[in-house]
Amino acid sequence: MNKERWQGVKGSLVYEDDKAIIVDETDDIKDTEKLSKQLSEKGQPIKEARHQLLKNSIKKNIKTDPVKLSSWFNRKYDSDNAKKTEKLESNKPTRQYKQIKHELTFFGESFLEGFLGFYGLEVDNALARYESNLQIIETQDLGLSNEKKYYLGQSNKGELKLATSELPSQQIAKEELNKFYSRQQEQVQQQSNSIKLPDEDTDTNGKE
Repeated sequence: MNKERWQGVKGSLVYEDDKAIIVDETDDIKDTEKLSKQLSEKGQPIKEARHQLLKNSIKKNIKTDPVKLSSWFNRKYDSDNAKKTEKLESNKPTRQYKQIKHELTFFGESFLEGFLGFYGLEVDNALARYESNLQIIETQDLGLSNEKKYYLGQSNKGELKLATSELPSQQIAKEELNKFYSRQQEQVQQQSNSIKLPDEDTDTNGKE
């Protein structure tokens, strides 16, 4: 039985064979008998559970800016609902949703549907950004050794894609991640510097 943690993500994945469950930081991971029972009763395919774990964590950090929501309605030529966004009292979607439901006679069903569509898109975009970047992944054997291992990798809709072999420690994983992004920034800078404008002094006909 193994545990998997992702950089910046709340909660972990516990998996064995082809089944996985999501556990939070307060769960007792030493009680392997209990975890094994949960795996047999509630276990999902690992890919699905991993995708859900990342999405759940991303959703908790999402903020829905009323100004962006207003633009969302305006792009749909819905100026009435765009105007109503000024009445939203928060940028936290859970509070916004409660306010909209509580004041549904003012906001209306079409506003609620638009809000949920906008929120869903924000979550999907944030999740895609997270998955497109390399992350530090910690795995732990929940057997006798409790050994932790570190890798750099990505998730493609829940499918694990490792970018490195096992790294000796979390600190080295952080250093490797920083090196990767430093190299990436250097490449972008070099590409930017290599783009040159045509020399205005050069005669296109080859004449002097």
